[in-house]
Amino acid sequence: MMFFGLSVAAYGALIAWLADRLDASTAEWGYALAHLVLAATVNTFLIASTRAKSLSLLGSAPVAFLVVSQLYFTINGLKYFSPTLGNPQLELSLTTQFVGSAAGALVLFACAFLLRLQRGPESGRVLAWIDRYWADLRRLMIVSVAGSLICKAALFQLGYGSTYTDAAYSDRAVRTYSDFFILLANDTFGQLSLVLGMLFLLRRRAGRPRPATGFVALIGVLIQVAYALLYLKARLILLITFVVLALTAEVRSRRLAERLLQVMLIVLPAASLFGVQLTLWLGRVNLPEDTGTRLGIAAVNRRADLTDFATAIVVNSNGKAHDAAIITAAVLNAIPRVVFPNKQDVVKDVYSEILEKHLGWPAYADGEMIADYQDSAFSAGVMSFGVLGFVLVPLGLIWGLYLLSRGLERTFHGLAYGVGLLSLWVAALRIEIEWSAIPLSLRSAAAMGLVAYVVLRISRLFHGALRVAISPPHPVMGAVDPGATPV
Repeated sequence: MMFFGLSVAAYGALIAWLADRLDASTAEWGYALAHLVLAATVNTFLIASTRAKSLSLLGSAPVAFLVVSQLYFTINGLKYFSPTLGNPQLELSLTTQFVGSAAGALVLFACAFLLRLQRGPESGRVLAWIDRYWADLRRLMIVSVAGSLICKAALFQLGYGSTYTDAAYSDRAVRTYSDFFILLANDTFGQLSLVLGMLFLLRRRAGRPRPATGFVALIGVLIQVAYALLYLKARLILLITFVVLALTAEVRSRRLAERLLQVMLIVLPAASLFGVQLTLWLGRVNLPEDTGTRLGIAAVNRRADLTDFATAIVVNSNGKAHDAAIITAAVLNAIPRVVFPNKQDVVKDVYSEILEKHLGWPAYADGEMIADYQDSAFSAGVMSFGVLGFVLVPLGLIWGLYLLSRGLERTFHGLAYGVGLLSLWVAALRIEIEWSAIPLSLRSAAAMGLVAYVVLRISRLFHGALRVAISPPHPVMGAVDPGATPV
């Protein structure tokens, strides 16, 4: 209850300051405060649920998904002070926005309750796996950092850059199909270097010190953050880095991990007000230097919204803008082009069809994005099953991630068990998803797990061969040294 009390006190002070600074109406600050109280309630229940079942913060994909979702929901509590920018079709009254957010909070609460019905992955087992295979993970971290640097250099040479600059190519405009493999390797090794680097830096030292390995771990983390933030101009990497820091801190102490997570949940709404300065510094959008607080909240905090897009679809279409065929199209789209070469001619863009047919909203044209909506599990649910999907799809994702985790626990052992859990956990950190992104995230998790497992096996064989090569020869029983003096 102390965490809940501190959260409400901090949120209340922030709302009071903003209300005075912005001369806010009673409806604006009232809805903002109510939203943040709901966030504090769900945040407290989420942490209590993970603790009650001893679920691993580091290995449980459902926990990772809900932690990032709650951070988004909490940051978004300030949206009532700002206008809607970029997509006027998403204009909703303050009351409608709050009703949608309150419904989202109830669903997130139900998702946290589902954690109490889950039987793993448990913290003790995940930490025991890390201890057992620590030498292998250390070698995987070194290889991942090297692979990440090589891939980033290759992409730079090929002309890849940020979608927010005039770069010739990006992850949305690929030069050739073969470049997808470089992009996949860069993403895989980059995420592994971030997570494993954090693990190495946070784990208590055992045995002889390894300053060189610690330096590699630090470089891997810094390079991944700098590449995403400064080169790709992606702000999300800062949030993900702090989430990874908090959750991987479990390797040192569960109490420390929970404390870091609680601090993030309390501090981030206030810290997000500096987001517009970060955006200007990165040069991502053409905002004037004197952008006020209200526009700053609109440009930053509304990008963390989970429910407004879904709410706008329901309100403006009377609940009719949905088509379950979007799920089939998403699954087919995840089939690699090597296996399904003509999928662009077969798989329909159901996402655009739903928005344009029922609402007249632009989305994609000839594969190019026209409007950037804030997709989430809630909007994916609404676009597939209508109002009912708003509830069922987030709950289904949490239970589906749990079933996948349990399947990995039952099917794999040894190295493969932990590698599979870690890959699924990394994929669950992504919550800005439409239906097409869900199977693609699972495909990426499978690719990451396969790459990590192969690297671990090869590095283990190489390490064993190297030890044999440099070890001094052992004397053979009964052998006679030709240089020995006869007795």
